[in-house]
Amino acid sequence: MIREKLNGIESTVPVEAEKIAQEGAGAQINLSDFMMTGRELLSRRVSRESQREDEVRQDLVHQRLFFYSIETFSRNKSGPIAEFSYLTADEDLNELEGRCGRFLMALPPDVLPDPVCAAAAGISPSEAQRTGLRENEFAEKILSVLPRGAFCRIGWNNVGFADERIRALLFRTYHEPYLSGRDCFERTRFDLQTFSRTVFTLRPGIIKEPQGKNILSLTEVAKANGIETAFKPRMMLELMRLFREKLPKMLSFYMSLRTRAAMSEYLRRQSLKWIQIVTAATWDGRISAIPAMPLGPITGKGPDSGRWLMLSLTGEPSEYILNPSLFEKEEEVQDEEILDTGENVDDDGASPSGDSEVKGSEALLPKSYGLEKYGLFLLSPNRCPAVAPIATLSEERAKELGVSAKKAQANYQAYRKDWGTSISAIKLILKKALAERNRLMSDRFRNLPPEERLYEGFIPDSDRELEKELHLVEESSPLEVRDFRFRDERLNGMLFTYIGRNLPETMTDEELAEWKRLCNERVEKQLPEFRKRCGEALQRFGGDEKIMAILREFDLEQ
Repeated sequence: MIREKLNGIESTVPVEAEKIAQEGAGAQINLSDFMMTGRELLSRRVSRESQREDEVRQDLVHQRLFFYSIETFSRNKSGPIAEFSYLTADEDLNELEGRCGRFLMALPPDVLPDPVCAAAAGISPSEAQRTGLRENEFAEKILSVLPRGAFCRIGWNNVGFADERIRALLFRTYHEPYLSGRDCFERTRFDLQTFSRTVFTLRPGIIKEPQGKNILSLTEVAKANGIETAFKPRMMLELMRLFREKLPKMLSFYMSLRTRAAMSEYLRRQSLKWIQIVTAATWDGRISAIPAMPLGPITGKGPDSGRWLMLSLTGEPSEYILNPSLFEKEEEVQDEEILDTGENVDDDGASPSGDSEVKGSEALLPKSYGLEKYGLFLLSPNRCPAVAPIATLSEERAKELGVSAKKAQANYQAYRKDWGTSISAIKLILKKALAERNRLMSDRFRNLPPEERLYEGFIPDSDRELEKELHLVEESSPLEVRDFRFRDERLNGMLFTYIGRNLPETMTDEELAEWKRLCNERVEKQLPEFRKRCGEALQRFGGDEKIMAILREFDLEQ
């Protein structure tokens, strides 16, 4: 069924691009309408609207939608979460009764809260300590409120923010870190912020945009569109309803690409054929659009396996790719072990789609291990990337964004003129970039505590089973948790911290003294940054009395 669905989508990409391009662009004249009576016309229009909504429903069928949001006490991805809120809806976007809530986590004794994060979240440390759960209980609570069976997690910047922090929490509490687990087609995710960014890029004016720099803030987007609830999961549900009403085809198209397999298949079918627009946000909140060509997925078993290498077609062509002699060649490259460009290379160098002539300006490329220096960047198909055929970008909007389809096409032709040389240079650049990435990550992991080394590698299957056993023993005989030994040294290294944070009552007097010493040592290391952030919080929130009440709980003079 999945293969049939993908084939149906991909074989009609130009048609889908045309549909998305027309959607919301104003009334379209249909001559057949003039041949109908008033009753027939009304019936036809009602049927047409029902069909548009059905397209969205069909893609959501059998999948409950789990809207969620987190607040944190730390900027560190491995830092403590302060709050988890959630809401569950059915495929028709109806909220399910009794399936929403909010709960807090108590701050661990070895961590200082970030004053700016606490103020932005509106959560005082005293409230968290009074009503919050221990870290292990908090993780269990998150897992318990997830829907059973097939569901889609929907958040606001959940891919880059919430999921990273939840994953770190599950890792250090001895759970499967990846919420999708191995049932990637049963449990999917969708990033509503990325979709909103795509809408603002391709179809401005359909959904009202906030003014100022915070155009990608959930609360600001909701406020601009008349959504008054303060509960963030409900904000997202209301926005989803708005998108389904205003842009049903666009929503359906991107919902169909939310899995790694679907997005990878889409990119593979577009590889070296159709120029894509990759939307992004710059550091100051502006929307940018990058014309790019999918080249192929990284192969092998490394941490970047499956990510797609993209060739930017903005600005001027990279001389390093056109003239590989500029790039010092230290060793030969085994092409097939680095990048799979598939079988879509046209020997005649046929140009890709896209022929509107607009004035271009260089866009900001995503940071990818220094690849951006050479006009390359990596795209993760499992992170709900914002990708669209360039045909979906109107000429007027392209001018506003500084995107030139004609320039992108010319750049691609320059690279394809001697494609063998270009692709050899690209693979050499990629190999060196990944080697440097591996070296830097190895050095970084060497200096990190085990709780922060999630991405050093996957947990062995035997240890996964031991983790399940640990939680069973924790319920029946918590004193025996200390006796667990794992193959993965990270899991052994963080066991003492786990017991100190979650089972301190099981510690001996000597262990408790060692835990207090460790807490004091960790807090001392955090004090300089804590003092700095106190000052930043006062400057940023000094005029808000409600937030100042939270900040007064910190000893701002220390």
